[in-house]
Amino acid sequence: MDWLYKLIAHSSDAVILVGGAISTAVLALVLAQVSRRLLFSPYDEALESHSKLADVVHGSLLAFSVFVLALVLTEVRSNLGKADDAELREASVITRLVRDLQALGTEDASTASERVKDYVRSAVSAEWETLAQYEPSLAEETDRAMASLVAQVNMVAADNPAAAGALRAYVEKLEDLRQSRLEIATKSVPSVFWWVLAVFIIGAMIMNGRHKLDAFGMTLIAFHMGAIGLVGALILVMDSPFRGETSVSPASLVRAARLSLP
Repeated sequence: MDWLYKLIAHSSDAVILVGGAISTAVLALVLAQVSRRLLFSPYDEALESHSKLADVVHGSLLAFSVFVLALVLTEVRSNLGKADDAELREASVITRLVRDLQALGTEDASTASERVKDYVRSAVSAEWETLAQYEPSLAEETDRAMASLVAQVNMVAADNPAAAGALRAYVEKLEDLRQSRLEIATKSVPSVFWWVLAVFIIGAMIMNGRHKLDAFGMTLIAFHMGAIGLVGALILVMDSPFRGETSVSPASLVRAARLSLP
């Protein structure tokens, strides 16, 4: 699955969606042709007498596949929304932290503001990449940037007791939100889901062979199964909140820290 994950990560959303629809439609047509010749054509009379049962089996396979796809699509969309919300909350905390540090106007506070920029720079450049991997993780570079930020803010807090509580609270909130990014990144669709779903969809594709496969029938099969493949591709597009075109943008963090990244 790692090779597939890397392929998806380096492909545009349009390529993934079109590829998912076309590949599913082509596979459906091939399996329908094969099953027609090997399984259904020699037993047309028996199939005619069990047409209602065949309809039930075929409909059940399709209904289960579509139902599960709809549930998972809702789940991954929700997870993507949570990741986006968490990024906005983190940007808000950074904005307030930078504001309070600048209000103090001391040399240590100015250094702490630079440490905030170092942390954000590391998060959007290094950590966004590690969170997009097949096995998401926090970046060691960002760990060091966070440790340096915490140490500097504690130094400022020690010299400014009136602002100490707020400054430490901001840093603790940043650490919590950073951990939440990892938690969200790990909530991807498990591989076993795709294997089980593939069994049901392939079963439905095989059952398509019981129909007459003229040009019109094959067109209907291609559109039907291509639509299912399109939904599956849409899930892949949104499955990882930090991967690909449809992902969480760190732009709010960059603006909050007042960075100028290339």
